[in-house]
Amino acid sequence: MKVILEMKHATKKFGGLIANEDITFSIIEGEIIGMVGPNGAGKTTLFNSISGTHSLTSGHVIFDGTDITKKKPYEICKLGIGRTFQIPQALNEMSVFENVLVASLNRHQSISAAKEHTKKVIAMCGLASFIFMNAGDLNVMQKKRLEIARALATEPKLLLLDETMAGLSGVERKEAINLIQRIRISGITILMIEHVMEVVMSVSDRVVVLSSGKLLAEGTPEEVTQNQQVIQAYLGGSVH
Repeated sequence: MKVILEMKHATKKFGGLIANEDITFSIIEGEIIGMVGPNGAGKTTLFNSISGTHSLTSGHVIFDGTDITKKKPYEICKLGIGRTFQIPQALNEMSVFENVLVASLNRHQSISAAKEHTKKVIAMCGLASFIFMNAGDLNVMQKKRLEIARALATEPKLLLLDETMAGLSGVERKEAINLIQRIRISGITILMIEHVMEVVMSVSDRVVVLSSGKLLAEGTPEEVTQNQQVIQAYLGGSVH
């Protein structure tokens, strides 16, 4: 088993606020890891440290054997980490195709190769019917899928998904779960922040729980849902 990501004593401070404190865990290649915790637990802050949006105050991020703690976002993307944002960051005046093409050009210098890759990613994400529609005209689910498509177009080894289920209906969630499972089958490791516990428990191999910026627990979905600290801090009662 190959470790693809290691967080080593990750700490991030914003002035006197400690957003993440001494977080250590690792991810095995091919896993889907769910990251949960109350609002303000430090989940997105940790994503930002992994993807290079900001650097850690102390500690290290090791990706595929390389220390990326101080690297810039574009360097981290080139190494193989893609991410989505909780609020979609699409270029709204550009089409779905153009949005994904911009990301594809991160990997393909040939415009023809980038276009072919773009079409494949769009089809995988179920957006082929909307390929020439402006991103700003998409509905919530379609915007979430475009966000994933843009990240996939960079050909990541590790994909960071930030609340891709937020605002989706039950049927849309099932479709999104199917997409996540297809992404894993394609060989991409996934770390996902998610509030919908049904989704976390159904797709995650392991779950990492943050609370007040600290790592509260980690384990299989079954282990985590039976952890009394987790129940008190996040779940608010037993899970069935």
